[in-house]
Amino acid sequence: MRRTRATPVPPTDAVVLDCDGTLVDTQTHWDRACAAVCARHGVVLDDTDRLALIGLHLPELGRALARLLGRPAAHEELARQVRERVEAALAEGVSAMPGAVAFVTRLVTSRPLAVVSNSPRHTVLRHLHHVGLADAFALVLGSDDVEHPKPAPDLYRTACARLGVEPRGAVAVEDSAIGVRSARAAGLYVVAVAPSPGPDLTGDALHTTLADPDLLRNLTGRPLDPGARPGSDDPGPGRLRIPVS
Repeated sequence: MRRTRATPVPPTDAVVLDCDGTLVDTQTHWDRACAAVCARHGVVLDDTDRLALIGLHLPELGRALARLLGRPAAHEELARQVRERVEAALAEGVSAMPGAVAFVTRLVTSRPLAVVSNSPRHTVLRHLHHVGLADAFALVLGSDDVEHPKPAPDLYRTACARLGVEPRGAVAVEDSAIGVRSARAAGLYVVAVAPSPGPDLTGDALHTTLADPDLLRNLTGRPLDPGARPGSDDPGPGRLRIPVS
């Protein structure tokens, strides 16, 4: 079953997407790095704890691991160990999440798009460039662009303000409970997308993949073209192609 929960999507002026685990397949590397660091200290990372770590920016991730391992003073070192493992795994680049390229390609023809991430902006831009989506977004914000990253609402509020839209007129797409909390606190309609959503992943809509044709139809009134690529399709009658920078 592709979609498990949804409420009617309101009129949408903009779509704001998370990056890691939503657009690019980096979450697997973060999961493995966290599990490896925990194992190094004699702790098995179970699914409940793993899900609770998804979406945390690096300093908070280090503090969360320190609590799990009973080593509160070691949070900076634990964050460093995870970061180094992830950087090594990502050295050759990343892959797009299933359906992400076609999803973004379809949406960019009808409304402005933004990315907000708890990773630093330069890292997000590198990932988007690697999967061919760097030019699709009017705005990219990272954890270093706000004082308080997710789960605080700052990233989403800042994105809406810079796009010139009210939060109630924007849709957020997230794969983590922390990201959902951030978007909800900012006042956006929230679409949660995760292949295996945990019980804490809630949203106004819940899908298991960006390739779900119902998701695109709800947002645009048009079905997904699986063969779409950024810049390759015509906006169609009555649709405005939004310039991006």
